[in-house]
Amino acid sequence: MRDGGGVAAHDVAMHRRSAFAAFVLAAALAAQGPSTTLAPTNALASKVDAFVIDTWSNDSPDAVVAALREANVAPKALESMLRAGRPAYPDVSIEKGKLSARLPLPSEHLDHATEHYVYVPKSYDPAVAHPLLVVGHGGSAARDLDFGARAARAGLRPSWLEAAERHGFLVVAPLSDRGWMQIGTSMLFSAIARMQRDFHVDPDRVFLTGHSMGGHLTWRSAFWFADRWAAVSPMSGGYDYVKSGDVFNLVNVRGFATCGEQEPYQIREFNETIAKWMGERRYPWSFAVVPGGHEIFPDEVARIAAAFVDCRRDLYRKRVWARVGGLRFEAAESNPKWAKSHTWTAGRPIDLSTAHWLRFCDVPEGTPPEKHAQKAFGEVKDGNRIELTCENVRRIRVLLHPRMVDFAAPVTIVANGKVAFDGIVQPDLASMLRLVREFSDRGRVFWAAVEIAVEGDREVPEPRLD
Repeated sequence: MRDGGGVAAHDVAMHRRSAFAAFVLAAALAAQGPSTTLAPTNALASKVDAFVIDTWSNDSPDAVVAALREANVAPKALESMLRAGRPAYPDVSIEKGKLSARLPLPSEHLDHATEHYVYVPKSYDPAVAHPLLVVGHGGSAARDLDFGARAARAGLRPSWLEAAERHGFLVVAPLSDRGWMQIGTSMLFSAIARMQRDFHVDPDRVFLTGHSMGGHLTWRSAFWFADRWAAVSPMSGGYDYVKSGDVFNLVNVRGFATCGEQEPYQIREFNETIAKWMGERRYPWSFAVVPGGHEIFPDEVARIAAAFVDCRRDLYRKRVWARVGGLRFEAAESNPKWAKSHTWTAGRPIDLSTAHWLRFCDVPEGTPPEKHAQKAFGEVKDGNRIELTCENVRRIRVLLHPRMVDFAAPVTIVANGKVAFDGIVQPDLASMLRLVREFSDRGRVFWAAVEIAVEGDREVPEPRLD
């Protein structure tokens, strides 16, 4: 942040951030083996950062891996380096404690650009990882950016900005003049990626909320991308996701939903149906019906923000339920009210194939349409054993981490009652780096992956937290 000290102040800040990153890696290296000097450590962190920050590059990680091995960096130290954030963050001229002006936001996936707002709390320190709150505005897919800007400001002020200041949240509010489906989802993740490049964001404390159309965004993102969020809060939005079956994935993320007593479009009814479904399965889904109509309730914002403070994403949970249809967004929707159609950039999909430590593969060519929806239940058991129950799944990848298995012992993976893998799994620095780069997510750290073939089908059990 620029603080009146000009270039000198910026140089001091950048040096402090670099020194902090170097300290983190040096501590990790010391814990695992031979030490290294400060200068090589700093240079090494910069090499890793340059690789993972370049999301759409096809460059091989071989040179970075060679440098890591030369410095005796084992997976544990690489994980520490990744989670420590960037070695240095750019000087962004946004005044702390005030909502920014409308800032440009080009899509990372297709030929479209919008804008976004940013809020940086007064307590922000780039040497410390901060939670990030993402806020989706209301409206419709045919509204322009001026409408989106007004809706975003109304959704942020004063409640969410007061909560952000109180709890130290960074805030980003992307604007969309294309709704919140494929193109809007691109703007969502483009905004998050930009925040992660410019600010020290804790990847395991990213929260999503939105009102009305932004509530629809929050619901859908909870189903499609449950492993991206620490928690979500859909407000006055949603459809009958129990009837559609989308609610199946909701058990993988914490949630705090609200709506008014007098809502249009059956919003209250649909929210109550979802809350009942979650309650019957004993999942801690919070739902509040508040006197009023289709509005944002300040008291609920304060309550939910306080609850967010205690939430963290857990990519290594013992149980995962997942239901997927298509595995990626790679084509833009169209609307006759838009001035132009859009073209998705080849090789820049938005991935929908992951559910924490499960990653689905494309169904074989010739699979009937009614069998394109894949479902799986995975459970980490004692004895270095992982068990999967799958429907319409022919291949699936299991991502592994020391919180799940002991890499010094053989790992057994059972799918539909048959042993699909049994053996030692070697941690792989290259795959660790590729996964973080692919998702622009320094917390998506897995030491290895095993892809298995799945024979036959078994009915996936209904989610239930016992």
